[in-house]
Amino acid sequence: MSVNDRIATQIKRYTKITPSNATGNGIFSFSGGNPIIRFTIAEADAFLLAPETRFQFNLKAYSTGVVGTSGTPIRHDGTANMDCKVMASSVIQNLTISSRRYATSICEQILNYNQLVSVAHPVLSSKRDFATQRSHETMSIGEGILNRDELNQSNSEMLTNRTSVKTLQRKYLSCGGTYSQDQGTDCSLPLYCGMFMSDNLDLRLLGGLEIEITLAPDANLFENADNNTIYTIENCILNAPILYKSASQMASGLSPSSFSFLSFTSLYNVAQSTNTTITNKVGLRGCLSMIQKFVPVGYINNAAQNANAFASYNPGVQRLTFHRNGQRFPLEYTVITDRGSGNPDAEVRNEQNAQVLLNSLTAFENYKDVKHSTITNQNLANQKDNFYYLGVSFDQVSGQGVDLSGGTVSTELDSVLQNPADNAVVPYGVFSFFLNRETLVIQPNQRIQAIE
Repeated sequence: MSVNDRIATQIKRYTKITPSNATGNGIFSFSGGNPIIRFTIAEADAFLLAPETRFQFNLKAYSTGVVGTSGTPIRHDGTANMDCKVMASSVIQNLTISSRRYATSICEQILNYNQLVSVAHPVLSSKRDFATQRSHETMSIGEGILNRDELNQSNSEMLTNRTSVKTLQRKYLSCGGTYSQDQGTDCSLPLYCGMFMSDNLDLRLLGGLEIEITLAPDANLFENADNNTIYTIENCILNAPILYKSASQMASGLSPSSFSFLSFTSLYNVAQSTNTTITNKVGLRGCLSMIQKFVPVGYINNAAQNANAFASYNPGVQRLTFHRNGQRFPLEYTVITDRGSGNPDAEVRNEQNAQVLLNSLTAFENYKDVKHSTITNQNLANQKDNFYYLGVSFDQVSGQGVDLSGGTVSTELDSVLQNPADNAVVPYGVFSFFLNRETLVIQPNQRIQAIE
C-alpha cells in the first residue's frame, strides 16, 4: 500500500458560525436587544458532528442601567448569580432546530429548554462533575478564598463563616469595574436536545440546518437579584465540527432516504388540586420516556423568587399512577409514598421514594447505567435542595418507543401541594418532557415527510 492510499480521505474542521440575524452592535438580550438568535448551517457534502456542537457567547450582567448606554456591572462582591444546576444554559428559553431547505419542516422544538436542563444536569452529574467539568464549561456558583490574609481568620473560622463572608464567594458573574471596563464572562454550552444526541447529521440530506434560540426573561435567569437586574450576550458563535464526506460517499449520490433521530417535546400544565390527573395528548408515534418537573406557579418568572425558579420541588406526592388511554401503563401498580408515621406531609415533601427514583432514572437510561448523579432517595437537604422529579420509561426493550399518537398519557397524583415557605396549598406548574424517536423520509428537492 502506498503512502497516498493510507492518507485519510475525510477532513474534519471546526467552523465558527455567527448569527444570521445579528444587529449592528451584535448584542442580544431579552429586554435590551434582540431576544432571538438564529444560526444557519449551510447545505454541504458533510456531516455535522452534533454531540460536539457548542453555543459560545460572552455574558454580561448589570444590576442597574440601560444596555448599551450605561449600567452597573455585577461585581464579584455582589450576591447575584446563576442557578448552579442550569448555569449559563438558563439563558435559553426555547430551542428550535429545522431544515434550511425544507423551511416548513421543524425537526425539534423544545419549549422551556432551561427547565429540561435543570433536570438533566443533576440527574446525570455528580457534585464533583458540577465543581469541575460543568462549572468550567458553562459557569456556575463556586466558593473559594480570594483574600485570606485580609480576613485574619483561621481555617476553622473560615469554614464556619463561609456562608456569610462575601470574600469567600467567588462569583462567576464578575463582570469587571465600570461600564467601559466590563469584560463579561465567556460561556460555552453543549446543546442538550434529542437531535444532537443522535448520530452525525447529513447536511446534504437534511438540506442544511437552522438553529433558533429564544432568550429567557431576565427575572428567570439569576439568583438573589431584583427586577433591575438584566443581562446581555455578545460575540455569539456556534462552534460546529464538520466532517466532510469522502470521495466514495459523494460518488454514491443522494437518493431518497429515511433518517432517524431523537427529539424532545415539551408541554406545560398546572396542578391545582391535591387529587389531580395531569393529562396530555402528545401525538407521538415513538415515545420512549416522560419526565415531569414541579415548581410552584408563584416562583416562575418572579424576580423575588428567582433563586427557586429552577429548583424542582416535591409537591408532596402520596400516591402515583401512570396511565395511557385510561389504563395503567407502563407500570401495572400504584406507588404509595406516604407511610403514615410522624409528620407524613413533611415526610413526602422532603424524601425521594426509592421506587419513584428508580422509575424516574429510567426516563434517561437504565438506572443501572447511571454512574454519576446528585439524586438520592434520602438525605439531609431541605425541600429546595433535595431535587425531585417524576419520570418513567415507556420502552426499555426495543428502543423504538410506543405509539401515543391516537390517545392520551396521564399522571394521577395524590399530593399535598404545600407551599415550600408555609403550609398553604398552592398550584404547582408541571413541566412535562417527552423523549421521542422520530423517523423521517426525505425526498430530494421536496418536503421532509414523517413516516406514519
